[in-house]
Amino acid sequence: MKSIFDWLFMAMAIFAFQLVSAKPVPDINAAAYAVADQQSGTLLASRDLDARIEPAALTKLMTTYLVFQALQSGKLKLDSMLTLPSTGWQTDGSRIFMQPDVPLKTVSVIEGMLTVSANDAAITLATAISGSEKAFVRQMNDQAEKIGLKNTHFVNCTGLAVEGQYSSVGDLLQLAQLLIRDFPQYQHWFANKSFANNGITQLNRNQLLFRDDKVDGMAVGYTINGGYNLAVSSKRNGRSIVAVLVGADSSEARAAEGSKLLGWALTSFNVAKLYDAGHKITDLSVYKGSSASVPVGFIHPAYVTMPVDGAKLLKSQLEAVRPVVAPIRKGQKLGMLKLLDENNQVVVEKEVVALEDIGEARGFDGWLVRFNQWWRKLFV
Repeated sequence: MKSIFDWLFMAMAIFAFQLVSAKPVPDINAAAYAVADQQSGTLLASRDLDARIEPAALTKLMTTYLVFQALQSGKLKLDSMLTLPSTGWQTDGSRIFMQPDVPLKTVSVIEGMLTVSANDAAITLATAISGSEKAFVRQMNDQAEKIGLKNTHFVNCTGLAVEGQYSSVGDLLQLAQLLIRDFPQYQHWFANKSFANNGITQLNRNQLLFRDDKVDGMAVGYTINGGYNLAVSSKRNGRSIVAVLVGADSSEARAAEGSKLLGWALTSFNVAKLYDAGHKITDLSVYKGSSASVPVGFIHPAYVTMPVDGAKLLKSQLEAVRPVVAPIRKGQKLGMLKLLDENNQVVVEKEVVALEDIGEARGFDGWLVRFNQWWRKLFV
């Protein structure tokens, strides 16, 4: 059974959004693309969002995600020394020219992979984490399934063209957004403009890093059949935008088309914060729980992006299942917050989640909680 709660944003102030009209999406010379507001998660424009494409070196976005996970868990240490496996020595494509008998610090291997899309570095990191590239690729596919990438399958960790490896701009955009959201402490590596190892200095192939000081990543790629690919992020005037495009005609074209997408997104929309991370919207009753209620809200800061004219007063409507049955885990989806305009039309929807774990009540405590809920229902 659903219960709906309506209220105006009046706890702190009434929210008014002064937003510009959205301009038409410019003509983008690429096979497929997608651009999103990183803060609100809003998809602003796309073409062939779910079509299967060759991800090329954008495959390394998933490789990077698992590397960052390993750093966060302590499985990888930045100052430990890594040795190039034989498969890394034999690989094709971009490399930082690691030598089999010359160990390199983990931090340098990561920087090399992210700066010049080095395949020898990627295989070295994959082997250090999982024992082999094959085992690491299984983890890549497990992670893809876990985060809901429905049009993606990996065969290697480098992005070298191989049968059976595919993704979509929608999946790659989602992965890029998660990298930024989940690992902000490592984002500076994406913006490195050059990397030196073994007496050789190489430049980052993301030309936008050299043309726009607001661009701070993320990856480029190329295959003969798939063309030139780009995943790019930009921060400007309190905004954060992420875009992915594939199938551009040249390295110059992917830079120009990527710049078009970023410029359009940054000038055609605005963003406003609704709630800080952990802000409680309301409490929902819990059935058979160790607590009679659970606070709901947002784990991450909640933003809204809207391409509308003039100032708008929005009211919110919370739709939630009640009562919520224990056990409940923190982060579990419990409802949907809808923002409505003056005509009661839904402008945007955002999931609300449990802000705490609520266990299942047992024994006398369970009886006491159920009695309290019955008493409140009877008299309140």
